[in-house]
Amino acid sequence: MVSKKITRISFAIAFTVLLLMWLVFVFDYYLEMGLNRYGVRPGETEGLIGVITSPFLHSSQDFGHILNNSMPAFLLTWLLFYHYRTIATKSFLMIYVLAGLGTWFLGKEGNHIGMSGVIYGLTSFLVLSGFFRKNMKVAGISLFVIFIYGSMIWGIFPMKIGVSWEGHLSGLFAGITAAILFKKAGPQPAKLRYEIEEDMGIEPEEEYWKEGYFERKKAEQLALQKEQQQQIALQENQPSIIIKYNYVPKGGILPLDPQVTGPAEEE
Repeated sequence: MVSKKITRISFAIAFTVLLLMWLVFVFDYYLEMGLNRYGVRPGETEGLIGVITSPFLHSSQDFGHILNNSMPAFLLTWLLFYHYRTIATKSFLMIYVLAGLGTWFLGKEGNHIGMSGVIYGLTSFLVLSGFFRKNMKVAGISLFVIFIYGSMIWGIFPMKIGVSWEGHLSGLFAGITAAILFKKAGPQPAKLRYEIEEDMGIEPEEEYWKEGYFERKKAEQLALQKEQQQQIALQENQPSIIIKYNYVPKGGILPLDPQVTGPAEEE
């Protein structure tokens, strides 16, 4: 029941992000509102507004821009809020803001728009957090997203004109920063058996799988056998101790001749 509720909430949040992206795009496309002027303009004070607005702005002349960002934005946002719900909101906001600020500081002159910086941030956060928490399922899905959109890894390099590689790089580092900062927060990996035993003070089992284990055990057995043999030899060489006892009868007279035990009998 709880799992279904979490699924619904995380799905609703991810769908809301996707819906806002498309609503802004449709309004800008059909009403020709020129909303792209509210993107991040590096170095300009007026361009700081783009830190908040630019992720929901996409080129109205290139449908491929918003199409390429839609699925990863939805999927990665859903994964974040489903698996890391206790830290998801602050992680998302941190990635969102740091990606925009990084673009404003590092970006070349121009107008930077699109959700791709946040996508790079979500990807790096989920992959790194998955490894931190030994949640290979989340890390694996995130890597799968990178595989499907294989060009993502190259997006952090200045290889294509018109692509904000500074925004991608800023998002990547924003996700890494959030993952490290919230490493000890949120869900933690389940402890392994030996970790639980250590906490309870239970002696660990023999680590027979480690290299040289059987050689060490054989050497220990030989040393023990040698020690036992030395102890036996010492006992054999020790002088014998003979203890003699004299029996004193109740009367207090000790018979000198064992044949004389009482008064003589007549024949």
